[in-house]
Amino acid sequence: MTKASSLTNRNASIDRFRGTVIFSMIFFQFAAHFKNLGVFADISSHAPDENAIYIFPNFAVADLVAPMFILAIGLTFLPSLYKRMERDGVKAAVIHCVQRYMLFIGIGVFMNGVNDILDGKFDDTLCLTFIIPTILILVLFILWLVLKVAKVKKVASVIGKAAGVLLVAFGAYGVILALVNAVMLVLGKTADSYGHWLVLHHIGFAGLVALPFVLIKGKFASVLRLVGGLVLFGVYTLFHEGNLPNDLFNSNMELIDAVADGGFIGGFGWGAMLVLFMFFADLYYKSKKNYYIALGVFAVPAVAFIVASFMSLPEGYTSLAGQMGSILAINKGSVSPGFIIIATFMSLVAFTIFDLFNFYKLSFDPLSWWGKNPMLMYCLEFGFVGGIAAAAGDFFETASVPVSIIIIAVVTAILTAIAYILNKKNKIIKI
Repeated sequence: MTKASSLTNRNASIDRFRGTVIFSMIFFQFAAHFKNLGVFADISSHAPDENAIYIFPNFAVADLVAPMFILAIGLTFLPSLYKRMERDGVKAAVIHCVQRYMLFIGIGVFMNGVNDILDGKFDDTLCLTFIIPTILILVLFILWLVLKVAKVKKVASVIGKAAGVLLVAFGAYGVILALVNAVMLVLGKTADSYGHWLVLHHIGFAGLVALPFVLIKGKFASVLRLVGGLVLFGVYTLFHEGNLPNDLFNSNMELIDAVADGGFIGGFGWGAMLVLFMFFADLYYKSKKNYYIALGVFAVPAVAFIVASFMSLPEGYTSLAGQMGSILAINKGSVSPGFIIIATFMSLVAFTIFDLFNFYKLSFDPLSWWGKNPMLMYCLEFGFVGGIAAAAGDFFETASVPVSIIIIAVVTAILTAIAYILNKKNKIIKI
């Protein structure tokens, strides 16, 4: 990890959008512990959970959070990498980028290991391959923290780098395990997921898939990114649908859905989404007019998919999506083509709303504070909030509504105070 103290030339709408996304991820997960909050406790539930809060058929509020996070990455991917390429050279910048997204996956795998420890899965051979490195990383982190407090900077730096290398290696292991699981599923050798694939996994993997498209430069870079994103989307759609056009109704949707958020295979769907976001980011920085035109054009297929999800048809089908098989199906679990189109459009609309209010300059801007250190806030939530939830046991589930609100408010205030202090000191923790 590196630190930067300059907050100049930042886009307030991007920070606020990113802050809203990361706050939602944290709030949704925490609120789920408090069952007496009713509908608010279900806000983190994804489709097809019957308790989820739905925007469209089979598309829940929680399903939009990960796509919005990927959009936040897409908005800064190009300028960030190009700046590093100018400073350090193309090779160094690409290596850093690969390490960054492997680190995303590694942090996700580390979180898997922590969950395995809390669940007491010490007798599971596969889980032990997560638990043992996780314990080592925890020991290194504690040593790093102690040495930092003691101001033994050189040794602390070495230990910090060692932990970072281990996390990147952890990320590589996560990708390899997901690939093996995908091959086994495709070959029919297993019908089960190995598990260990969370939101940070597919976000990091999407970054790796999209990296080649970031390196495109020149006059027609934006168009080539659009074409590349559509080709990637098209190829992924062909696999998702099975043997098109001869086997329209026998898709691979269930196979991909065997792993949370599509696993390794679904990662290419998330990657296609990120490349499309980068195309829109190109337009956003170069011409707001063209950005709005492109968004208007993209609205046509998105609205068509949305309308199809509501349309009832005869012959026992519940919707046009049912009649057309999984081509129109909205399914986050398999990162279906319909889900990619709708989630991409909805995320862009959400960001556009934030951007319309970009001119507001606020002294009290908590969403912006959260957005400047998103990964740090997410990791703090996992350690701080997760620790509290583990210690509380069943107390949160039985807590009354007033007590639940007070606990959530206090935890939110503590995390926001941390984000404020970092903002006040002009500190950004980058990965």
